[in-house]
Amino acid sequence: MKISDLESAVKYLKSFTSYEDIIIGNYDEKAFDLSRFRRFLRKYGVRYNRVRAIHLAGSKGKGTTASLLAGYLQKQGKKVGLFISPYVLSITDSIEIDGVPISEEKFLKYVRKLQKFIDKEKIVEKGKMVTYFELLTTIMFQYFLDEGVDAAVLEVGLGGRLDSTNVCKPISTVLTSVEKEHEELLGDTYREILNEKLGIVKKGVPLIVSPQKGIVKADIKKRRLKVPVIWAREGDPNYEGAKACLFDLVGRGIIDEFDERLFLKIYHNLSIVGRFEVEKFRVGGASRTAIFDIAHTVDSGRYLRARLEKEFPDADFRFLISMMKDKDVDGFLDVLVGKDLMGRFRSKKHEVTFTNSHTVRGHDASDLKKRFCKEASVVVDPIEAFRGLLAGLKKDQVLVVTGSHFLVGEVLRAVKRRTY
Repeated sequence: MKISDLESAVKYLKSFTSYEDIIIGNYDEKAFDLSRFRRFLRKYGVRYNRVRAIHLAGSKGKGTTASLLAGYLQKQGKKVGLFISPYVLSITDSIEIDGVPISEEKFLKYVRKLQKFIDKEKIVEKGKMVTYFELLTTIMFQYFLDEGVDAAVLEVGLGGRLDSTNVCKPISTVLTSVEKEHEELLGDTYREILNEKLGIVKKGVPLIVSPQKGIVKADIKKRRLKVPVIWAREGDPNYEGAKACLFDLVGRGIIDEFDERLFLKIYHNLSIVGRFEVEKFRVGGASRTAIFDIAHTVDSGRYLRARLEKEFPDADFRFLISMMKDKDVDGFLDVLVGKDLMGRFRSKKHEVTFTNSHTVRGHDASDLKKRFCKEASVVVDPIEAFRGLLAGLKKDQVLVVTGSHFLVGEVLRAVKRRTY
């Protein structure tokens, strides 16, 4: 397969098993074999354990907390790598140094090098090859090593214990907000979910715990983890979690000081693609507003709702929603748009349109309407749905695109390219 551009590079990487794009059958060591991945890295020649990593797991806030940490360390004069997933617009956004994504040219170079190695070595163990995310993790490690980063902030892709990023050698580990998600894989109790998330804990490495629900805090305390556990103060989980991590780094002499004024500035100016991203449009000569947010869990839906009401207190909201089959759709819709058990809206201020965004993992839009929200509308094609909703938006309405990073990514790409 010839790799000539970014599209063909992504197509090649995703020709390997992409758990992002399929419904996972077994979540265990056979499917997610870190020993096999370590052997692959060693054979390929990646000295991954030389990367000084801050490793983050959790259900919500990983990307924001990671970005806060990377942004602060960069302002302190460090050369900082950042690895986040899933990407919203471009695969190159997953890997960046000092706020700048890896260039397409360099990304293609790394993919071609991997292709050449894999074709030559024919690496297969017990019928298993490396996966898409393992290859992306490989590129990340090699790029950060080649560029000589001082530190790298790494966000777990799924769970923690069996995630490919968990081969790293961290200087700190961070647990962001935990809630019930991916229950068919990680378990349907907080104890089971924490078994996976806390799998990133390493001997002698401090664990920073962001503000958590009481049941989560109690479970962690019962475990008597044999590492220093640092509890962040109550408050915004992203802010307090990142701040506690930075305080710990100061205490251990890894960074010189903590400048709270600088950190506050970074926090207030932080902008992440697909996280409450506000876009303005001209519709019929008038300005209209659309919000893009990849919220897809109950807690993130609740947070999105609160922020919408804070930022647009007098607005009515029109929601364009697509959701994956492994999400708590009922809970998400309840906190976001306020539907009752009969699938009816508690307030007439809200309008919901369901659409499709992933043929394998996603709910069909018509099924969402039938099962979860009978008063909703259905437009199967997401770009057509967005175009129609935007065109009909009134001056007192705000359009909110949410529920899945697949949906937000597809629509935002069309917006950026002006192909909607």
